[in-house]
Amino acid sequence: MWETFLHRFGYLAVFVGTFLEGETILVLSGFFASRRAAILKPAIIILVAFSGAFLGHVFWFWIGRTKGAHILHRHPNLERHMARALKLFEDHGPSAVFISQYLYGLRIVSAVMFGISHIKTRTFLLYQALSCLIWATLVTLLGFYFGRAVQKYLGQAAGIITIVVLGIVVFAYHKMKDRRQDAQPGASVDKQSEA
Repeated sequence: MWETFLHRFGYLAVFVGTFLEGETILVLSGFFASRRAAILKPAIIILVAFSGAFLGHVFWFWIGRTKGAHILHRHPNLERHMARALKLFEDHGPSAVFISQYLYGLRIVSAVMFGISHIKTRTFLLYQALSCLIWATLVTLLGFYFGRAVQKYLGQAAGIITIVVLGIVVFAYHKMKDRRQDAQPGASVDKQSEA
């Protein structure tokens, strides 16, 4: 799906993918940029990915700041994720904004939680901008150099299949982990409060 989207829409696909969550599409775009006749350029991918991720987090932060209590009231199943994000913030303070960028499945929830919290908007924007820039650069370059290595030894089709399969495996792992935690509703929150 992401591969077709990326072929058809290029940088727009990178922006949309990173606005939402986006490692898989970002690694794929870096991979496509590694080809000889590449339409996508690594430097532009990094800039677009940074913009997508940053604006996405700012949007969710704003949602948390303006409608956070309403969201929690309407979606009580978010409380477990919110508890994890809150624990992260309590343990690390504003630097949790930076850390949350690298925690799969917690980015959007964390941004909402930061909006609900008393963190200053300026502090959030500063940490988020730095985090998104580093994240976009690292993940794009990972895809780029992985693409170079795979094409050299396995060929382009094998590289695309490998990235997509890895993305599916990571997604499935986190879904299974969420289901296990849902099956024991008090367990994850209790463990966090004991830590």
